[in-house]
Parts: sequence; structure tokens; C-alpha cells
Amino acid sequence: MSDQDRLLEHEYDGIHEYDNPLPGWWRAVFWGTIVFAAGYWIYFHVADKGEPLETSYLAELAHYDSLREVRAARDAANVSEEMLATTAHDTRATAHGAAVFSARCAGCHGDRGQGLIGPNLTDANQLHGASRMDLFTTVSKGVPGTAMVAWSEQLGPTDVIAVTAFVATLRGQNIAGKEPQGSAVSAFK
Repeated sequence: MSDQDRLLEHEYDGIHEYDNPLPGWWRAVFWGTIVFAAGYWIYFHVADKGEPLETSYLAELAHYDSLREVRAARDAANVSEEMLATTAHDTRATAHGAAVFSARCAGCHGDRGQGLIGPNLTDANQLHGASRMDLFTTVSKGVPGTAMVAWSEQLGPTDVIAVTAFVATLRGQNIAGKEPQGSAVSAFK
């Protein structure tokens, strides 16, 4: 077939167009996609045989939620008062905790822990318990009925431990801010 035979009849501004049909593989994929879409529509929407995506999502979400306590127990199994004390003296861990605190906690506790909506973390008082483990529990599980959310649902275990260690270093700095709340406790060593 010569180039002259491939020219189409129409012309626009002196430009002629060649008849270049699409390759066979491309047309097969195109028609296969149409056939698949029609079969999918019939299977899921007309015959109503397929499981909707929402149903499988809700089932997977329920399974995930059912394992929440198992994950929390596994994450907390390696956390102890001694481990938190050691982490509080690790400058890299507390720097990481300070960064997470600044990004996630400063809105309620202030940029230096002086307290805004949440309590002042720099005085010698603690609302929930007295130990580093009590701080860890508060950070990871939150406090129902207050603005303190369960951060273990949003942060990884490393971040929760780092934030707890950082908050433990704030105790006793007595930065002017919100009035003391909770019970008087001794400073961490």
C-alpha cells in the first residue's frame, strides 16, 4: 500500500491525514476492558452476587479493633519504670520525644509543658498516678471524659515511649503557667 493510498479524503488547511489504524493488541485490550466492565456490572449490581467493598472493609475493621487490646498489651509488655527512666536520660530519645510533643501535645500542654487546656507538666503535681508508668498509661491510653486522647492509636510505640520520657524530664522545672492540678509527687531522678 502506497502512502497515496493511505491518505484520507478530507483536508484541513492543506494538511492531509493518513489512515493509521490502532494496533490489534490495543483494540483487543480496549474491547476486553469493555467486556470486563459489563461482566463486573452484571455480577455486582444486577445479580448482586459479589460482596460489596464496604462490607469487606467493615469486617476487616472489626477484626482490627478486636485485636486492639492484644496489640496494646504486646506494645506495653516491654515498657517498665526502669526502661522509661533509662530512656529519659537518652538525649536522642528525649529529643525525638520533644519533637513529637511539639507537634502533637503543645496545643493542649503549651510549648514548654506549662499547661493550656491540659495540665502543667512542669510542676511537682501529677493528675493520674505518680510514676513514669502512670505517665505512659496516660499518654498511651488517654483519659476518658477529658481532652487527653489515647495516643497509642495514632502514634507508634517508639513515639509514645519517647514522649513519655520527655514529659518525665519536664517535672520539677516549674515553668509559670497553669495552676498545679492533682497530687503532689516527687521529682524523677
